[in-house]
Amino acid sequence: MILRIMTGVVRSAPEREGLVVGGLWLIGLGSVFVVQEITRWPWQEAWPLFVIMIGVVGALTAVVTRQRHAMGLWRIWSPLAFTVVGIVLLLSTTESIDITPAQLLAWWPVAVIALGLWFLLGALFAGNAGSNTQELALPLNGLAAADVRLRFGGGELRVGEATPGMLVSGTFEGGVRVRNRLRRGRVELRPYADAMPFWGGAPLHWNVGITSRIPVDLRLDTGASRSDIDLTALNVRQLELHTGASETHVRLPASGSASVRVETGVAAVAIDVPAGVAARIRSRMTLGSTSVDESRFPRALDGWQSADYETATNRVDMDLQGGLGSIRVR
Repeated sequence: MILRIMTGVVRSAPEREGLVVGGLWLIGLGSVFVVQEITRWPWQEAWPLFVIMIGVVGALTAVVTRQRHAMGLWRIWSPLAFTVVGIVLLLSTTESIDITPAQLLAWWPVAVIALGLWFLLGALFAGNAGSNTQELALPLNGLAAADVRLRFGGGELRVGEATPGMLVSGTFEGGVRVRNRLRRGRVELRPYADAMPFWGGAPLHWNVGITSRIPVDLRLDTGASRSDIDLTALNVRQLELHTGASETHVRLPASGSASVRVETGVAAVAIDVPAGVAARIRSRMTLGSTSVDESRFPRALDGWQSADYETATNRVDMDLQGGLGSIRVR
């Protein structure tokens, strides 16, 4: 299915779904407290109601969004598992069955094995992300600056220059949810919940274009992914990259002044600074490593810095931090 979005204000179904889903979670939370009040169970017995709530509301959410997403085994399996586990725990805490919660928790290795099998089966039988492909084109509409955020799950992400006249454009295999406040220049793109591999969906494949005509603040929040971020032709004045278990290659803007902040988990990040761009680099890695091309960026008191950084017209200020993994600047 190909869905084309060519309007400056994208509302309709996704936003209505968000309101409905939010309402369901509030109703579920309130119901937990109502049931606890009616049954007079103390909270040390009633706490599994929250686990049951997650399962029931998750299943209702899958039903509510069925017209925009495939209903499939994997979208129902997870809420069903939460519901069953919650019921068993509740029977245990209320002594309706002769098994204590501690005895149930002793089976956690089996749960880990089951989770591993879930991932394997999901990888084998997940649907084709290309069956839900969206093409997106949001016009500039006279904006002087923009704030763009990409929240990306598992899969492959490519970022480059947008179609002329567009703030954001691209093709999104696996679908995309758009939240925008175009009058303020704010746009957020995120996947649907069922497109995330954790829930058994197929990996995402996004090709995203961002305007080069106006200054942009760009934030990327990525999970288990492989990303190619080419900002060479863009006018990015601030870049924030927050990434987990991933592989990311970033090419920074070739002109202008930019601020870059990178926070990584177990990740490999490569950052290319174009020729003619000066840089100041600070890095704080817990167990990981930072590799910097010192022929271009000699060591300084608190990191690395180009000799002409203070006077350069084109320059970038980088703040790098992370846990495991590696960051390379060249």
